[in-house]
Amino acid sequence: MQNTPTSPESPETYNLFAHTCPDEVLVESKKNDPGTCAIDSPGVHIASQIVLQQPQATAYGEPSRQALETLVSKFNQRRYIEAGLLARSLTESFPHHGFGWTMLGVTLNQMGRSAEALLPMQKAVTLLPDDADAHYNLGITLHALGRLGDAETSYRRALYIRPNFVEALNQLALLFDASGNLVMALNISIYSLQIRETQEAKSIFFNCAKRLRCTHGGPVVKTYLVRALTEPWGRPGELMQFSTDLVRLDPDIGGCVTRAVKAWPVHLSAQNLFEANSLGTLANDKLLCALLGSAPICDSELERFLTMARHAMLETATAMTSPEADVNAALSFYSALARQCFINEYVFSVTDAEIRQASDLRDSLAAALEAGTQTPVLCLLAVAAYFPLCSISLAARLLDTQWPDAVAAVLIQQVCEPAEELELCASIPRLTGIEDDVSRLVQNQYEENPYPRWVRTAPAGRAENIIEYLDQKFPLAPIERQDKCDNPDILIAGCGTGQHSIQSTQQFHGAQVLAIDLSITSLGYAGRKTRELGLTSIEYAQADIMKLGSLGRSFDVIESVGVLHHLADPWAGWKVLLSLLRPGGFMKLGFYSEMARRNIINARAFIDKKGYGATASEIRWCRQELVDLGKSADFWTAFLTRDFFSISACRDMLFHVQEHRMTLPGIEAFLRDNNLVLLGFEIGAEVIHAYKQRFPDDHAATNLEQWQIFENENPGTFYGMYQFWIQKPG
Repeated sequence: MQNTPTSPESPETYNLFAHTCPDEVLVESKKNDPGTCAIDSPGVHIASQIVLQQPQATAYGEPSRQALETLVSKFNQRRYIEAGLLARSLTESFPHHGFGWTMLGVTLNQMGRSAEALLPMQKAVTLLPDDADAHYNLGITLHALGRLGDAETSYRRALYIRPNFVEALNQLALLFDASGNLVMALNISIYSLQIRETQEAKSIFFNCAKRLRCTHGGPVVKTYLVRALTEPWGRPGELMQFSTDLVRLDPDIGGCVTRAVKAWPVHLSAQNLFEANSLGTLANDKLLCALLGSAPICDSELERFLTMARHAMLETATAMTSPEADVNAALSFYSALARQCFINEYVFSVTDAEIRQASDLRDSLAAALEAGTQTPVLCLLAVAAYFPLCSISLAARLLDTQWPDAVAAVLIQQVCEPAEELELCASIPRLTGIEDDVSRLVQNQYEENPYPRWVRTAPAGRAENIIEYLDQKFPLAPIERQDKCDNPDILIAGCGTGQHSIQSTQQFHGAQVLAIDLSITSLGYAGRKTRELGLTSIEYAQADIMKLGSLGRSFDVIESVGVLHHLADPWAGWKVLLSLLRPGGFMKLGFYSEMARRNIINARAFIDKKGYGATASEIRWCRQELVDLGKSADFWTAFLTRDFFSISACRDMLFHVQEHRMTLPGIEAFLRDNNLVLLGFEIGAEVIHAYKQRFPDDHAATNLEQWQIFENENPGTFYGMYQFWIQKPG
């Protein structure tokens, strides 16, 4: 199967030869772009003919202004049942007026009743044939029902009427994404961004780019990528492959990489590695510097170049033969390289001689700090590229000096932030003891290597209640409605370094979150990132999932992704969490797939046979042997995942002390035995589209027997994990 977002095996290639929407998308244009009145809800847009100041005139009368205002007010307050009743009343009193039909349709859509919304939407289009919003809203409904061809026709019609209708462009891009045409979806998102920047267009751009390979590039896309990484528009690590491809298209940077790979494992001198102008190009390339400061680089050839560049910096710093002007010109690149090394936990290959040289330089820096003498900036950066500065006594004195901004960013990363984490660790409460042998082993691993280390996370979208969120994710799921939708009590069981807890807090309106983990070090990291974002509704605590039965609390939502399969008994852990879930509550889970991790299993067997341990130095040696094996190893695709490119992630993937893998039949049996309702998988839209083409009768995409057949036919489908939502009956 092509374009599986969680599998590294077959990414689609994007040829960036154009930065505008292809002509065939818009078909033809009609110069007519009237103003609009938008309802405050994503994916819903009131047509211009229904702006309250200019109500639609018909021969059969029209509703009062007060009735229209009341209906819009109810909808904007999310009082959908009342809004639906008012809209239905309007259709009965004024059946030839498009407003009532439009509002009835959008209200039903917001309630997750897309099948019922279809007839009102079709009626609205009949009454308002030249209204872009009516066609757009019909497209939304058809899209939700999986009728992608009909939805495309509606979006095209809306764009024919109003060419700059960015909401319709965004939905059209999502449709192409769902049907597997990522290149077209990305092109349309770029066109939409050039008309008017919206959060939705940024999200579409990000979600398409993260699943594509880049063969040609230009300044427009490069600019958007820099912003997507630094603002950010999503989790930066997910853009590594696409961005790295684009960076390597630069002839100077590409030349550096080629020379490094050709010479490996011999280290080239700075002169031979960078040649005439390459060092300046590296420092001035905003995309490269943004990449280095955002997430671990996930390209083994670029890694080998960066490994040599680090050694060249060390040699230069030790000899201090370069003119000060040359050092300043390269400052942005060297600072970004030092930050990259800290982010990936110094995963790059290093020789014994190199370590001795770097250690001597570190000792010189420590002596200078003790003596109160000035340290050359390049020496500081070279040390930071081999060891975390916080490991040096008196490192805080470095903050007393006025440094260039790029260097100051390194000090914040390696001195200020670790100190803040240590402070937070001391204040984190312990809710349970940790007595189980496996739990202690797992705890020790994550105390040594908190996972994942991240710099920036996805932006906060509009907060929704849990029912709204699940309705949009799974419009055809049999969701049992709950009275308490806002202000949910949420448990994140195994929060790690905080990305998950932060995302849930921002995602669900009024959420009060308890986030627990075995590792105090991870919780300190999570606490710092939470404080950095100004969030106050997350409570962090140390606890063992297997001991949570004594907590004396219950929750509306429980999320545990990538956690239970590290317990001694995952099924027992799942039952503990179920005991804390309130009737009618929702649970999100993530488990490794036995089938999808076959390459990881083979790689782990190779590692065990070779006798590698799980220390940082052994992980570095092992990684280099695996990279040298390349495609000759039957598990080579394991080296293409992002988890291969940092110490903690590689340890989690290939050296974990405890790992279980699940199967869909096993999950199905557990759901059946515990009377749980599967709502659906969180997986790429193109996977759902492919599944429904294979099994068109499973409208809700929840038949696990058929998903098992699909996974057998497409083994990489759940490469990341089985991630799914369930509901506990009320």
